[in-house]
Amino acid sequence: MKKFLLFFLCFFSASLLLAQNNGIEEIRKVIIERGEAKILIPKNSISDIQAIANIISLDYPQGDSWLGYVNKKQYESFLKLGIKHSIYIENGTKALTMASTMAQMSNWDSYPTYSVYDSMMRRFASTYPSLCKLDTIGFSVNNKLLLCLKISTNPLIDINKPKFLYTSTIHGDEITGAVLLLRLVDWLLSNYGVNPRATNIINNTQVYINPIANPDGMYKPNNNSVSGATRYNSNYIDLNRNFPDPVMGAHPDGESYQRETLAFMAYANSNNFSISANLHGGAEVLNYPWDCYTSSSLSHPDNQWFKSICKQFIDSILSSAPSSLFKDVSSTGYTNGGDWYVVYGGRQDYQTFFNRGREVTMEISSEKSLSTSYLNNYWNYLGRGLITYLENCQKGIQGIILDSATMKPLKAKIMINSHDDNSSFIYSNSNGYYYRPIAPNSYSITYSLEGYYSKTINATINSSSILTKDIHLVKNSNSLNRVNSNSNDIAIFPNPCNDIINIVNSDKQNYSLLYSVFNSQGHKVCSGNIIMGCNLVSIDCSRFNPGLYIINIGAKSFKFIKK
Repeated sequence: MKKFLLFFLCFFSASLLLAQNNGIEEIRKVIIERGEAKILIPKNSISDIQAIANIISLDYPQGDSWLGYVNKKQYESFLKLGIKHSIYIENGTKALTMASTMAQMSNWDSYPTYSVYDSMMRRFASTYPSLCKLDTIGFSVNNKLLLCLKISTNPLIDINKPKFLYTSTIHGDEITGAVLLLRLVDWLLSNYGVNPRATNIINNTQVYINPIANPDGMYKPNNNSVSGATRYNSNYIDLNRNFPDPVMGAHPDGESYQRETLAFMAYANSNNFSISANLHGGAEVLNYPWDCYTSSSLSHPDNQWFKSICKQFIDSILSSAPSSLFKDVSSTGYTNGGDWYVVYGGRQDYQTFFNRGREVTMEISSEKSLSTSYLNNYWNYLGRGLITYLENCQKGIQGIILDSATMKPLKAKIMINSHDDNSSFIYSNSNGYYYRPIAPNSYSITYSLEGYYSKTINATINSSSILTKDIHLVKNSNSLNRVNSNSNDIAIFPNPCNDIINIVNSDKQNYSLLYSVFNSQGHKVCSGNIIMGCNLVSIDCSRFNPGLYIINIGAKSFKFIKK
């Protein structure tokens, strides 16, 4: 009996090992064929979810397991953890009808081929030239165009109105949002001058819409099909883990910045998007900053504003959507990103932290690649929500900041006192225009600029309209207008700066500290040593491109703007 039991245990262990090895080889085979594979990791086998998230592209929970995406390098690293897992295979087949002509998109019940998508974007611009302009953000790895439509009463120039950005399908297999955003473009343009909401949005907002942020992933098999779309781009990189991160800094995924990532960062840096949203799929929930922090560790200063605009979205769809919609993650339909699961390198946190915008991640359908038979239903469910979210640009405070003597536009800093921190205050643009979305309340606001007296006003912002406050700053040639750190011994000025950024300190002892300067993409642009105890140290930044920079001095960090 003992011999039989021993034989049985050995046979069972060998069978288990063989099955496990077969599963690993099956996953490796899928990776060779597609460049990526989906795996399921039982929750009860995970002791440290963040350790897994740091290696693979962790996705949403699927019942009792976590879903993850792996490329070849990620999978081999994951195997070293020795964690139980299996390949994930979707059940059943879906109708993913393709439109090979623009006419076939008229009923909005198909996905466009790549050429039809390109033609639709061009047709919008040519049909509505006074309202719409086609921008090229850049190119994908495979040289597909990253297209964006600008919709405005004067799309050819930058006017003094808030800028709003919708984008979708940064994960190439999450394709529902691509069609919904194309339909939103059509609704806005065809209803201008007819529907009051569409008219008010275009009259009061510069709207940018990029329906497909990862065309290589969406059209992975070929340009005529989305069946077999992949999450990753053509280099098998998750683009929504590829941005600079507030916590992890540059290259949080350990990969070089992808062509698509660099294109978007350049586009975002050249536009001052105040509010934006990034459409995803695989769950139904609105996810607001931060992704890289839990709410218990750090909340955004505008946390209550984020919650309120998410609630407005949910409230706006209650009459049109099934009661079960937006209930699979949170009973409210929205969540702080890190409270769901922590993500590093996401575009939401990059846009919110480094570009001082306010971005929400919209998970709009539990199915990543929604069957085309449901596309019209989801527009009927969510169309009002997409419009309502866009209308947030008609609330808050805006104005123009000018030199009181010359009326010259000024790029000044706008700080909500006792509210903002280093990631949330904003700057006016080159036209002197500023727009700050914020929850209704009474605030003390300070406007400041190197060489000018700061000006503080009290303002009451309501919930139904935008408040306009134009500001004239008086020049003060004797003022340094320093931007102080949280410490009393170091400050930097001027901020924004032209060619020189100065570091002043009050430390009485002479010792050396290393400093490093990083641009908004996380690249180090210069470094060196400063001597503490000297009253003033100057750094030449004349060769820097205009934009946001971070300077690390010892253990302290400061942000400044190069004009």
